[in-house]
Formats: sequence, structure tokens, C-alpha cells
Amino acid sequence: MNITIIQPVAKINNAPDNFAIGHAFEDYVVTLFNKRRFRLLEWRSDKKATNGVFPLSNSLPDLEFDTTGRKKYRFAIECKWRKNFYYGGIDWANGEQIFKYQEYQNQNRIQVYVAIGIGGVSSNPEKLFITPLDHICMYTRVFESHLFPYKKNTKQEYEYAEQLDLFNC
Repeated sequence: MNITIIQPVAKINNAPDNFAIGHAFEDYVVTLFNKRRFRLLEWRSDKKATNGVFPLSNSLPDLEFDTTGRKKYRFAIECKWRKNFYYGGIDWANGEQIFKYQEYQNQNRIQVYVAIGIGGVSSNPEKLFITPLDHICMYTRVFESHLFPYKKNTKQEYEYAEQLDLFNC
């Protein structure tokens, strides 16, 4: 008697890989900072095991920089890319994530910013906003009108912290 074992065909997943999308946006944000003027101290790309276990570092801001000039600034950036605004806004983080970013900011005594890319592709967004965490930490959903004061040129490389207005908040 011949027994045929039929194995299920692996499900083909055409959905974009969220980790790859996130990494591409982080890479884009890193390239905005002139490497002679800013040092990238940390790049915490999200990691997750196949069983769903992930390190606590996933809950920390994605990037940490300092400046190399006479004025020394150390700051962190959490990167979020979204395909578009939905009804004028985006859900950028949940309450637990926001709490972790605030905790990190307070414990390390450095400013945390949120870089939000909208549209285009994650490696080349149509719109870019870099907002202080303190400006949006009370909201899990943020609207474009609320982000507008923090809109940035998507093609400009920043040589000085002052160009970003990051430290005048």
C-alpha cells in the first residue's frame, strides 16, 4: 500500500515586511544627519524571535545621536513611517510605548524626538515631521495639523542641530 503524504504549500505572504519598512525609514533618517557633525551612538532596530519573544531594547527609541561641534547635544529619535494620514491623522504609538519613550527621556536626561514619515516609500517619504516627544506624548493618534510646525525638508542633509530646530523646544 502506497501512502502519499501531502504537505501544505507554504503560504505566500505578499504583505510588506514591517521590519524591513521600519529599517528603511530608520536608514533614511540616519542619512539626514551629516556624519561629520553628528555621531550615531545607537541604532536599535526591532528584533523578534519566531516564537514572538523580543528584547526590551525594542521599546527604546530607534536612534541616538550626539553632535561633534562645540555645543554638545545628545538626543534620541523614534522613527515612524506611515503610508498616509487616515482621516487627517495617524496612530503613532500605544500608551505603553509612549510611557517607555518618556521614561527613557527622563532616565537618560536627553530629549527624545519622533520622526514621522508620510507617503512615498519608507526610504523616501513625501512628508517628514520631526517633533519633540513632549509635543505628542499625550496622544496615541496625532493629526497632520498638529505636526505641521515640525515639518522638515525631506531632501535636506542637516549639518547643524540648529537647522532642525530640535533644541529650541
